[in-house]
Amino acid sequence: MFFKGLLFLSGVIICTRLPGLPSIWFACALPLLVWLGWKYRCCRYPCWALGGFLWTLLNAHLLLQHELLPRDEGKSLDATGVVVSLPDTRGESIRFNFRIDELQQYGHPVLSNPGRVRLSWYKGRRPVRPGEQWKLKIRLKRPHGYMNPGGFDYEAWLFQNRLRATGYVVDDEDNTRLRSAGRFNPDSLRFVLREKIRAALPSDPLAALIPALAIGDRSDLSDAQWEALTVTGTNHLIAISGLHIGLVAGLAYLLVLKTWGMLPAFTPGPFGRVPPIRAAAPGAMLAALVYALMAGFSLPTQRALVMVWVYFGMKLYDRTAPSGDVLGTALLAVLVLDPFAPMAASFWLSFGAVAVIFYGIGYRVHLHRRRLWEWGRVQYIVTMGLTPALALYYQQIPVLSLFANLFAVPWVSFVLIPLVFGGCLLLFINVNLVLELALASLHALWWVLEFFAGFEFQLLPVTRPGLLTLVVISAGVMILLLPRGSATRWLGLIWLAPLFFPAKTGPPFGEAVMTVLDVGQGLAVVVRTQNHSLLYDAGPAYASGFNTGAAVVVPFLRSEGISAIGMLVQSHGDNDHIGGLQGVLGEIPISRAVSSVPEMVPLGRVGDCRDGQSWRRDGVEFRVLHPIAGMEMSANDRSCVVQVRARNATLLLSGDIEQAAERSLLQRHGAGLKSDVLVVPHHGSRTSSTGDFIRAVSPEIAVFPVGYRNRFGLPNRDVVARYREQGVRLLSTAESGAIRIDTTGEGITVTEHREKQRRFWHTL
Repeated sequence: MFFKGLLFLSGVIICTRLPGLPSIWFACALPLLVWLGWKYRCCRYPCWALGGFLWTLLNAHLLLQHELLPRDEGKSLDATGVVVSLPDTRGESIRFNFRIDELQQYGHPVLSNPGRVRLSWYKGRRPVRPGEQWKLKIRLKRPHGYMNPGGFDYEAWLFQNRLRATGYVVDDEDNTRLRSAGRFNPDSLRFVLREKIRAALPSDPLAALIPALAIGDRSDLSDAQWEALTVTGTNHLIAISGLHIGLVAGLAYLLVLKTWGMLPAFTPGPFGRVPPIRAAAPGAMLAALVYALMAGFSLPTQRALVMVWVYFGMKLYDRTAPSGDVLGTALLAVLVLDPFAPMAASFWLSFGAVAVIFYGIGYRVHLHRRRLWEWGRVQYIVTMGLTPALALYYQQIPVLSLFANLFAVPWVSFVLIPLVFGGCLLLFINVNLVLELALASLHALWWVLEFFAGFEFQLLPVTRPGLLTLVVISAGVMILLLPRGSATRWLGLIWLAPLFFPAKTGPPFGEAVMTVLDVGQGLAVVVRTQNHSLLYDAGPAYASGFNTGAAVVVPFLRSEGISAIGMLVQSHGDNDHIGGLQGVLGEIPISRAVSSVPEMVPLGRVGDCRDGQSWRRDGVEFRVLHPIAGMEMSANDRSCVVQVRARNATLLLSGDIEQAAERSLLQRHGAGLKSDVLVVPHHGSRTSSTGDFIRAVSPEIAVFPVGYRNRFGLPNRDVVARYREQGVRLLSTAESGAIRIDTTGEGITVTEHREKQRRFWHTL
């Protein structure tokens, strides 16, 4: 069964990696495949793989039929629907998922109803609760997120969660609650429980972890708490997963099993007394289902529930199946219920953890003789076994996770979670004592986690492995997990070497690679030579706490194997250029820095960028062309302008300079501005890119760093027209994602990340 599950999974993966979907009519072959697999033994294995492909194809088409048309983006629409998630309050705004039942404009139906959408409510917001029906005036846009190497695919996350548009609620007097939540709505009950927890534990920062453990609501966790959990490798403990649901099911199973024999004999007709195991298994399955519903029935929760049901379902029928069959059956059940589950890292981490545990301890007997030793070995197996997945998805490995989890997992399982569950139940009769004990036990846990987080080297950064490297290091892990006494087990360390000593990926001597990252309405550029890297600006930060330096720049650098920045050029102090810098400084060391606003760059020594500065790295020359000392200009016009001269191409980074700075550059440098690639000044604003400046630079390629449907309407149409009149090839990060420019002996090579990584669910 395990091999069949892997074949079905392979078909699912192939389908989810397609840039476009074949016709839905191919899915009509599914019944034929079932018949062929049942009738002819030789067809069974191919049918499993093809069945996974066609099942995913069918579900993808059914989901994509709920699409918002481009013509309806940004329009004020009247939506009637239901709140289908816990509201997440961030400062003065609130965010929630909304199922649209009816969509209209000026009283006429809008045919492109996206179904489930993600909404934010800012001005004039009102309190909302899950299960309530509302009539709202909203503005929507199609799913769109940053697209960068090594970065998080927000569009994939929206697709997997069946959210086909995002938007916000327009402040309007017609926004009306039509109906209150139903009495038996699970999300409404979760909301009530969350508010009771907040009221019972109002002043303690760690109280935010209680709703996370009880109902899967992590919206109140601070960045510092997330960081402590991440560096210790214990963030899985606050995700409602197999650990929590398995614990609830196990407790229910033992409770029913121990008490069943004390009850009077239950004799259903001629079938005789029900054996305790036949009563305990359904009780465990029911308890797991109830807890999954209370935890929001998220996709990871659904996967954990399926695995628990498969296990106790076999117990119900007195079947003892090999561990591979149990895992394979659970895998098939998860993929049938949610064929898009493999798009999430949590899918691979959860199934990977179970698989490596089965592999690592499956050959052992007499585990009960040394329980403490074997418990430690299980943690070692999980830590080592998940190394390839952590390297692939996060490019960093928690060094101390083994030791932190040795304490944290049993403490959370046998102390914290029982107290949290008991405390939440007692809240309904206004008893807070048990929940306060849970908080006290959480403080004890947090003291240990902060101890481990205090070490200097908590996270080991690694390069994102390619397919071949991933296969090699996975083989190394399997060798290391062989039984003790295996003569070749030490060879696994050699197979892991490519993870820690990756091959150099820089360009040849004298050449450069420039990547204009997709940071929305902002700018972040990385220029790489053979052995050095330059970072030009770091993108924006937002009031919500989102920081493109941490979310975009750092993952990109790690995916490229860049462990240090040789030179930082901070063009000027506008938030859309400097806001993300704070997220970079704590993660990547920087050797030197220059800026037009050195006082705003929180590094030890930061120089002023001035015309005439230059340096060479690996045969590539970097020249600062602007500003000049003593000239009075606006903040934008003082932006650092840097020209990069490789062997066969020249790149020009212009920041946010406007017409005054452009005139100054023309007077001082004239023909020296000639460049093959131009990062367009001020995102294509009409205050920049004069005709004289464009003719002097005379670029082959112009890159507009702009956000999708940005509120400034950039790039300006007149500016775009000026570049087109000069025959310049125009690129935009909003349409292309990250844009990579390689200088080669044959000229310039352009790679658009959105096109390179095209998937059928992507908007553009």
